[in-house]
Amino acid sequence: MTDQIIINWAVLGPGRIAETFVNDLLHSKDKLRPEVNSGKIKHQLIAVASHSSLENAERFKKESIHEESNDLIKCYGNYDEVLNNPKVDIVYIATVNSTHFSICYQALQHNKNVLMEKPFTVNHKQAEILTALAKKKNLFLMEAYWTRYNPVYQDVYKYLFTDNRTGDESSIGDIKRIVTDLSYVFDEADPQMNRIYNPALGGGVLLDIGIYALYWVLGFIGKPGRKLAFPQINASAALADTGVDISTAAVLKFENGKLGVSSCSGYFTNEARRVLINGTKGSVEVDDSCRPNEYWIYDDNHKLVIHKAYTYDGKGMFFETDHVALCLAKGLKESPLHTMDDALLMSNVLDTIREQINNRYPDNIESTDIA
Repeated sequence: MTDQIIINWAVLGPGRIAETFVNDLLHSKDKLRPEVNSGKIKHQLIAVASHSSLENAERFKKESIHEESNDLIKCYGNYDEVLNNPKVDIVYIATVNSTHFSICYQALQHNKNVLMEKPFTVNHKQAEILTALAKKKNLFLMEAYWTRYNPVYQDVYKYLFTDNRTGDESSIGDIKRIVTDLSYVFDEADPQMNRIYNPALGGGVLLDIGIYALYWVLGFIGKPGRKLAFPQINASAALADTGVDISTAAVLKFENGKLGVSSCSGYFTNEARRVLINGTKGSVEVDDSCRPNEYWIYDDNHKLVIHKAYTYDGKGMFFETDHVALCLAKGLKESPLHTMDDALLMSNVLDTIREQINNRYPDNIESTDIA
């Protein structure tokens, strides 16, 4: 196939999120991956690196992604060998929050395209520096906000802002309010939850799951092609004994009285519909703000207009990976769906909320110094 797109991936940080990512990348045969199933896109994982030990990378290859016999995948106990490998097209960084800035900076300095797991960085200044560096070096850089490429998000966005739209209003009229939540039980006694409770790792629920709830607000409250004015934000939180937020709520007030109300918590799991978009001529409900499978659209009399549900072969992270492949094939330096301006806006919102709820990280974590 002469026009086949072959993408050589490297993974830095072989943990739980990387396990989901790689299994979707390599193993999903979902019918919604036409370019992969037809052979137009071929994803290849050629490197897995763990900063702590070679054994961690090898264990990931064998036990997490079941690719022990795949000789194409090389394992490393450091990042330098991977970043110096000219065969690597793009690096997926899935390390803890506190390391995102330094590792991404290192990758960009080695002229590698980067897909950075969310949150992009722990603060806005770090995000600005990485964005400027990627532009200077003419490299692709994207925050791995996978929900943006999910078909539920895509369907709802298309319906509201493309299909049946009149004038400046969305298909459900003037969107006045968006209410979102994402909550899971994070048991402090579970050693794997150290990333949530440890401020030295950039912990707290806001940066881990609150970002998903907030993204629906930032993505749907404005109008396509028009930059949002920064909202007035009022936030409050319950803090864990370690000082990070464990239950957080924020109200974002935009121009013309539009409101976003977002919450997240580690105390319980919310099984209710987690996204509500209210317009003057209708509403939208979505089952999940992180990994949505189902949505409902109603008219102004709350009569059901559209209901659709999806099932996936995998977790749904492959939508993001396939989007990245197409971006690279086109020579793009950022995603047109989730731009670096979008990532910068989110980092600014997160900074503002963290300041108000007094969730502060150690100075070395917040620093923009490069060792």
